[in-house]
Amino acid sequence: MRFFLYLFLLMLTACSASYQVQNKGIAGNNSIDLLRRVDTAMVKQQPDLVLLLVGTNDMMNSKKLIPIDSFIQNYRVLVQRIQATGAVLVLLSIPPVDTGYIFQRHPRKAFEVDPNEKIQQANKAIRQLTESNTDLYFFDLYDLFIKAGSPNRTKASLIVNEENLGKPDGVHPTREGYTKMAESLYAYLKEKRLLKHKRKLICFGDSITFGAFMAGAGTNKGDSYPAQLNRLLNSGLR
Repeated sequence: MRFFLYLFLLMLTACSASYQVQNKGIAGNNSIDLLRRVDTAMVKQQPDLVLLLVGTNDMMNSKKLIPIDSFIQNYRVLVQRIQATGAVLVLLSIPPVDTGYIFQRHPRKAFEVDPNEKIQQANKAIRQLTESNTDLYFFDLYDLFIKAGSPNRTKASLIVNEENLGKPDGVHPTREGYTKMAESLYAYLKEKRLLKHKRKLICFGDSITFGAFMAGAGTNKGDSYPAQLNRLLNSGLR
């Protein structure tokens, strides 16, 4: 009888164990930077579940631009390195940007094609990776923001602009944008049954993962999407 009681308590403890969400986003990173730190940020941590979001700087930051073919190659290597840890991997598409703001701080001549066009090309390649590999999952952030009418120049935009945060940014989500990301990702992970027995979750990426302009940026506290996802996972609503 005591043995069965012990088993029951052990199972109860396991079911109520906290999720460990780590924010491994660094502002300004592109796919080359992520390759340089994937071993320390990922392999040594041995995560159960990884959300990968990278490409914004590769596509629109004039100091970090790389050709689309190079980005896809880097991305493939990142996927291979992360999968080698045994982690379940969810690939997040690159969100849209406000090109008007982009061209205010980056020379237009640096871009062979419109940044959003390049982003869509990259997202198509990312989606195709998941179609050819059943162990990969795809979550469409680009579509999430477009359907919400963002980016735009109103206060209601889910991407930072002069009306809602006083900054001509056009790239990073607002607090409300991060909330939508976290809630949508939470629902997606539940729908795909990716939360069962997955306790250590790493959000790996650039300044969008980092949480630029947000309280608690770079941590699992505050308003970034990893922080809000952390609260949802540990709220007892699982």
